[in-house]
Amino acid sequence: MHLVRDRAYEFGVRGIDPTKIWFDLESAVARKDKIVQDIVDGIYGWIKPNNRITFLRGQAEFTSPVDIRVDGQQITAVKSVIATGSRTADVQIPGLAKIGYLTNRDALMLQKVPASLIVIGGGYIGIEFAQMYARFGTDVTILSRSPLLMRHEEPELSERLAQVLTAEGIDVQLGATAVSAIKEGPHKVIITEIDGQAHRFKAEEVLYAAGRVPRVEGLGLEQAGVAVGPQGIIYDETLRTTAVNIWSLGDVNGGAMFTHRATYDGPIVALNAIKDAGRTVDYRVVPRAVFTQPALAGVGLTEAEALAAGYEVKVGTALFAHSGRAKAIGETEGMLKFIADAETGELLGGHILGPHADILIHQVVTAMYNKGTAESLYKSIHIHPTLSEMVKDAAKKLR
Repeated sequence: MHLVRDRAYEFGVRGIDPTKIWFDLESAVARKDKIVQDIVDGIYGWIKPNNRITFLRGQAEFTSPVDIRVDGQQITAVKSVIATGSRTADVQIPGLAKIGYLTNRDALMLQKVPASLIVIGGGYIGIEFAQMYARFGTDVTILSRSPLLMRHEEPELSERLAQVLTAEGIDVQLGATAVSAIKEGPHKVIITEIDGQAHRFKAEEVLYAAGRVPRVEGLGLEQAGVAVGPQGIIYDETLRTTAVNIWSLGDVNGGAMFTHRATYDGPIVALNAIKDAGRTVDYRVVPRAVFTQPALAGVGLTEAEALAAGYEVKVGTALFAHSGRAKAIGETEGMLKFIADAETGELLGGHILGPHADILIHQVVTAMYNKGTAESLYKSIHIHPTLSEMVKDAAKKLR
């Protein structure tokens, strides 16, 4: 939508009247639903006919470390795995539940584009939905309690992303704490504190994107002997919980709540539970990405985190503005920043804001595996003209 309506003329396309282009959200949602259903059907299509798997659907609750009740049916399991995922964090803003709000799930089920939208939260979900709906034509405001969007990422890149969103017309309010919500006619109003002053923001819809929390309620974890901490289920490096016969994986453990982290956990838990393999997790190299345009991706430590951990560091940077391929596709905004141990050369972190950053980051992930250096990145041949050349350029600066 953004490319056709706002940028087609730049690429030499003529005959398009931007005022006559509109977005059919209902059709887009229907397409999304079909894709999701195909994925779900594929998963359960494999599980259900497998004669070694008994599949039960219902509310499960431990009644002892080996006994589980599923909607009244009692079953016994010598070993168990908890993989119940996460849920939207509880709303802490007085009045918001009363006036109504959208979760990320709701925002993917709307049938029409709202005229205006307030997004509460400056993390993955908030930023992605803010840009998406802004490009659909919605007037979007982001309220971020943190002074930075994506506050756990490299600050230089986070600041650049905020500038991109602002340039696209999104009202980015940083250091904005939502304190209450009221309804005024057809609009929802969020009263916010910024620098000690009260501010009012109103919109047709409000998206609550202030984080997710492990789904641990109603599972009878106390009866099972499974301890829960502030971040989620407590587990050791083999993903065993405080109950010797129960393991847990993915979002329910807290930490990096990504599907790819859960799929990394899965085989480790399976081998440890079934074969007592003693496999351990290494979350040092878990990549992450926010699917904006430009995308923001990272792995490992930021420069500040590396310094706080006691490392002397070398930093290598490169700008997409210097990339021939980025110029060709008209996406020159962004940069790459890599951090290495100044003494050993070990690559400690990589951070990319730019076109297809979510793909480019995997070169860094591979280099960091087994505590590697950037040597393989800057010595290997990269195809020209590609965006991947920028990874090589940033790695060269670490020499």
